[in-house]
Amino acid sequence: MTPPSFSMTGVPRRRRGLGAGLCVTALLLAGCTGSLGDPEESGSPVPGGSGQATGGEARGIDMPGAPRYHRFVRLTNAQWASSVQVVLNLAAPSSLSEAFEKPVAGTTDFTNNELLLSVNQRSWSDYQSAAEALAEEVTASDAALAKVYPGTDAAGFIKTVGRRAYRRPLTDAEVTKYAALFETGAAMSGTKSTFAKGAQLVIRTMLQSPHFLYRTELGEERKPLSGYEIAAKLSLWLRNTAPDDALLDKAPTLTTPETIAAVAESMLEEPAAAKGMRYFHRELLHFDRYATISKLGVPSYNESLNAEYEESAYLFFEKIFTEGLGVKDILTSTKGFVGPGMAELYGLSPSGRELVERDLGPDRVGFFSQLPYLTLNALNDESDSIHRGVSINLDVLCTPLGAPAPNIPPVPPLEPGQTNRQRITQLTAACGGKCHNELINPVGFAFEHFDGMGLYRDEENGGLPVDSSGVYYFTEGAKSFADAGELMHHMAAGEQAHLCYAKKLASFALQRDVIPADLPLVETLAEVSRGASGSVKEMMLELVKDEAFRTRVGGPL
Repeated sequence: MTPPSFSMTGVPRRRRGLGAGLCVTALLLAGCTGSLGDPEESGSPVPGGSGQATGGEARGIDMPGAPRYHRFVRLTNAQWASSVQVVLNLAAPSSLSEAFEKPVAGTTDFTNNELLLSVNQRSWSDYQSAAEALAEEVTASDAALAKVYPGTDAAGFIKTVGRRAYRRPLTDAEVTKYAALFETGAAMSGTKSTFAKGAQLVIRTMLQSPHFLYRTELGEERKPLSGYEIAAKLSLWLRNTAPDDALLDKAPTLTTPETIAAVAESMLEEPAAAKGMRYFHRELLHFDRYATISKLGVPSYNESLNAEYEESAYLFFEKIFTEGLGVKDILTSTKGFVGPGMAELYGLSPSGRELVERDLGPDRVGFFSQLPYLTLNALNDESDSIHRGVSINLDVLCTPLGAPAPNIPPVPPLEPGQTNRQRITQLTAACGGKCHNELINPVGFAFEHFDGMGLYRDEENGGLPVDSSGVYYFTEGAKSFADAGELMHHMAAGEQAHLCYAKKLASFALQRDVIPADLPLVETLAEVSRGASGSVKEMMLELVKDEAFRTRVGGPL
């Protein structure tokens, strides 16, 4: 199989942003896509080499996009940094990746999506410079090189380092070519030993090879991936790095769903898996935005809270993963992680300088009733029901909302005797459609008991009673609720939130857009999520056993 050129690209789609909910005219121009509670599926049938499948809606879940099913998927910057650590036995991931070109976030659900992992002239230059710098570093002395490979035989060095770099054993032809290259390097001038000079040129070349820079799926269409391809796919997903020697030793056995799941189950207990899931939840729920929170004229806000909010969110989802919990717990847990600044806002006694898990009380049901989410989705000290409603619909329920218009009017100031709910209802009344009135607004209004700092309240704007009741049209039908807590319990008991999380998890693991053709996989994962234990880990184990993970789907080189 001929390796790809470095111009392999995909055309990213535009992702609907949070501004979708703010514009009164947006839905007059675009309207909602699909119909409420309509299970009709759209999009291309099962993807294959004969054509390109495209996105649509299935079971009420928005599944947009146009996956390319690339058979060569470039390493992300983080995967590159950790992979060179494995290949060269470095003490830590390489910091050289910090200067690499970064993908444009927001064009796909996750930045590890195949459509964002092209190689252009800038990135090619980055890889070349980094490969040269690393090769120079690890061959600076014979002692440094011994950490990469303890022997002094060229053939052993080439086969050992080559297997780590290519994530499979080198072919005889590849060994022969690298042996010739080693001899060329060894004959060069310089003060280094002959072995170090030969190794330096080999390392430089291996780290610029497509076989290192790309994860491959090279078998016949609809046929199982090789054991080495499975090992690489598992490791790059669950560890965010190349497979180590131990996993490569096991690779030939990874030929059945059971053996793959057994290895994955062990990997899920490693610290690296928890770290990898931090990437997933950060991009799923936009944890990077906590650093951008700013409040004007709000005495209870301090900029130091931003770091607490971010780490609190990470710790909450890390517990969900490591303790075998799942979507139901994300939506209904009344416990959260509290730092010194957050404790006062929650009305809790101080608990020292570290973030510790605390019971937040019956009014704080699920992650979305906690301070980080509520403070981020707010307008200074006022609740922001539009952004809260839009974010839950898009990120937690995968509800099709339609595209926003380019000109977004601001939310007007509150008038005397007016609640926020009345203000937003008046602002969005002109839409006249389902998107605001039956999807965005009801979810946003469910959180009206929480102000812009996430503080609980029963009254607003001079003593007006808060109304957080509503009706939401889930895929399985309408459900009424009194407040956010009841809404979260409806979501935990229903199917839509589980289908949405399953779709997002599959997209992250498969590194591509998930579309209606993938509905059987999404439904299987959602069924696991709704089960008795319903843990995220169980969903992940089910995913690695599925043909979508284990076999090659047709696609271009």
